[in-house]
Amino acid sequence: MNRVILLEGLPGTGKTTNSYRIFEQLVRNGRDVRWLHEVSQPHPTLFFSESCLTKAEYRLFTEKYPESADMLDSIAEVRTTTVGIDYLTAARRMPGNENTAWYRELLRYDAMDIPLDRYEPAALEKWEAFADAALRNETIYILDSSIFQYQIFTFLLNGADYRRLAEFERGIMKLLDPLRPALIYLYREKAEDSIVFLKKRRGMKDLESIWERDKARPYYRNKQRDVTAFFDFLKDYAEYASRLYDESECDKLRIEITAQAWDVYEKEMLRFLGIAHRDAPSFKATDGTYVNAALGVSLSVKDGVLTDPEGVKRRLSPKSPTEFFMEGLPEILCFEKDGSVKLCGQQIIPRWSETGTVYTRETKKNGE
Repeated sequence: MNRVILLEGLPGTGKTTNSYRIFEQLVRNGRDVRWLHEVSQPHPTLFFSESCLTKAEYRLFTEKYPESADMLDSIAEVRTTTVGIDYLTAARRMPGNENTAWYRELLRYDAMDIPLDRYEPAALEKWEAFADAALRNETIYILDSSIFQYQIFTFLLNGADYRRLAEFERGIMKLLDPLRPALIYLYREKAEDSIVFLKKRRGMKDLESIWERDKARPYYRNKQRDVTAFFDFLKDYAEYASRLYDESECDKLRIEITAQAWDVYEKEMLRFLGIAHRDAPSFKATDGTYVNAALGVSLSVKDGVLTDPEGVKRRLSPKSPTEFFMEGLPEILCFEKDGSVKLCGQQIIPRWSETGTVYTRETKKNGE
């Protein structure tokens, strides 16, 4: 059995959709599985909201700001030479401190902004810590956008050539080798088709915002000064991903997804992974509006569909009479005896998704 399942491809190729399907089927087969969504928090292999300090820097930091030391120690991930702090978790643990001197200085160590010479050893340490921990249990891990997407973005934006990226990728795969990784690469034959899809699905404003965010990075030097440069970036991304797939020495499967035949692709992936398909049991989620007053957010359930606090509609799939998978998320919606619902599983970055968050069912004026 592959202990690590990696789903990769350009943005908009169905990585999250198919990670969810594999996650659901593994659970239905009675396996202990953890899906590490691209923006899971804290993330054990990526740096979306992590400040990364050397051990010496961390010691000096806590000496300088002793008021934060106990809290930081409680959430710190201590590795061989580095210490990782999820700064969004730090903000949640000490609300109202986002404008303090210690929090502003913590953000100066944001791993998203560090140079490659510092990123590479820190990232390999983080992957090593993940692999070592995974070898101590029987859990199957699903990671989407971790081995290719995050790394390609990081190296391309920093102006690194393919050889440097490929060498780094070989280092990660060597660490994962004892876990027998399986790589699933989802792609469209023409990268231009993925760009057209993204324009329709996400809209030009979203794509332009990505360009605006990254346009000062080394990759864009001597490029055209508009969003079309980002489209060139995606074409380079596709080329790098395809080459990395070809060079990967692990169990691997490549699926061309232009036809959008997701049920067919699911069967192909399950067959590749040796997972039997299990139909969902026939249980119904309790309709209603559920509120978390402290966060000032609510979610609603109607006819088997969840509308989350961000307005996204997600199909609910029953796991048991009181537990339901939430489409596209690594979490389970758990219905409690008191009528409330609780979020269980792997949280993602948005505050409303935090594991253990309870939403109380809103009662109507007539008492229903």
